Amino acid sequence: MGKVRVDARGKQSGFSVQSVIRNNQISYSEIETISRINYPLFSFRYLSKSSIEDCKDTSFFFDFIMRLKKLSELGWNEIRKSHRHAYGMEKLPIYKIKEKLPSLITSDVEELSVFRAAGNNLPFIGIQQGKIFHILFIEARFGDIYGH
Repeated sequence: MGKVRVDARGKQSGFSVQSVIRNNQISYSEIETISRINYPLFSFRYLSKSSIEDCKDTSFFFDFIMRLKKLSELGWNEIRKSHRHAYGMEKLPIYKIKEKLPSLITSDVEELSVFRAAGNNLPFIGIQQGKIFHILFIEARFGDIYGH
């Protein structure tokens, strides 16, 4: 459990589950429910700059954020039941990636996962580690990251 830390400006940089419960901001049952349901958490830590520098279509990124919101609401179990062109995902062999892979991808990784980034079927590609899905690439134009 994290401790509440306060920086020089007086802003909190962490939280304590116990203090949140004590202050009636969340109940034990809500915490138990959250931990039982396996919702995805999306990380952009390893996102390739090439995925976003050439995209000038701001509506694409809005649609992408809305897609992530929906995926976050569904949870991993529902995502796995969904069709790949809806909210599901499909596997992509690593050798098909045209871009340089980040250090997160080790020699034992053989495939990545592909989701649709928006309603136009452009994909985003990454790897799941537990609840976290590391987004590595966002394809703003078909064929930029891998051959379809």
